[in-house]
Amino acid sequence: MMSSLASRPATSICSGRAGWSVASNSYVRRALTDGQGFQEMMGANPWKYGIVSGADSHDAFSDNEEFNYEGVHGNTDMTPKIRLTSGTTVAGEPPKHFGTPGATGVWAPENTRPAIFDAIKNKETFGTSGPLIRVRFFGGWGYSKDLVKDKNFVKKAYKEGVPMGQDLPKKSGKAPTFAVWALKDPESGNLDRVQIIKGWYKDGHPWEKVYDVAWSDGRKADASAGKVPAVGNTVDIKNASYTNSIGDTQLAAVWSDPDFDPTQHAVYYARVIEIPTPRWTTFDAKVLGIDPPSDVPATIQERAWTSPIWYTPEAELVKKQDFYPGLKPFLP
Repeated sequence: MMSSLASRPATSICSGRAGWSVASNSYVRRALTDGQGFQEMMGANPWKYGIVSGADSHDAFSDNEEFNYEGVHGNTDMTPKIRLTSGTTVAGEPPKHFGTPGATGVWAPENTRPAIFDAIKNKETFGTSGPLIRVRFFGGWGYSKDLVKDKNFVKKAYKEGVPMGQDLPKKSGKAPTFAVWALKDPESGNLDRVQIIKGWYKDGHPWEKVYDVAWSDGRKADASAGKVPAVGNTVDIKNASYTNSIGDTQLAAVWSDPDFDPTQHAVYYARVIEIPTPRWTTFDAKVLGIDPPSDVPATIQERAWTSPIWYTPEAELVKKQDFYPGLKPFLP
């Protein structure tokens, strides 16, 4: 079923304030947001990334599925027993702390080497945590609410806006609109929800906000918190199994930023989240006839991330700060 629903925002988070995890600087999301600070401060963005996903595997397996994971470091994690009981690998972490390889999707006009490499250069790419989820993401200034239901959705989205990896065209509306569509991997879990994540700088600090824009099963957002409740969990941990009796196979929406400030640089990307499914450690535990390890999750929610779309205000609208505390770790 395809759903197109109104957005429900989560609370804004200032990711540069005291108490924010030091490890936040290890995440692409923080880099994308800090890029907006640099853009505002000096007119250039050193972290204008496209998104891909893969692995640092040291073997020849392409085991991106949780149920088919064979490890990534050869004889240090080659069997279920070694993976669940070994205390360390060449990377210094126990094998059970590693995740399965990711997968990269590329939207190219044809399946040829030049077309694929041109699409990668244009950042029309997305990454997943492993499943072969498909996701489209477009931005513009006047997408209609019914665009994602149109049989010519993709053609019209290109004509009236830009795809993932690009800058929004010159402002021609009150707020940007985004069209997102996601399709599940036929061999993985159904889809829980689609979110749009926004990053921007305000008063020299990085801010982030997550919006639920499409979700499954007719759930209602909490009136006070504005959050969509959890989708549920069908995982049978003992048998390392689940059912697709919850979630949807397809989700789509057209969303307009309700908090848009035309004076602020902003970055937007879409995130697709599956229903809970067993982690690879749970599959290995079933093979061995033991309980899954207690120090890692027994279930996960696989996901996909699109390359971003950026908004750059007219130069005369930008309110530059004298100091950018959020960028202090990167400045001389």
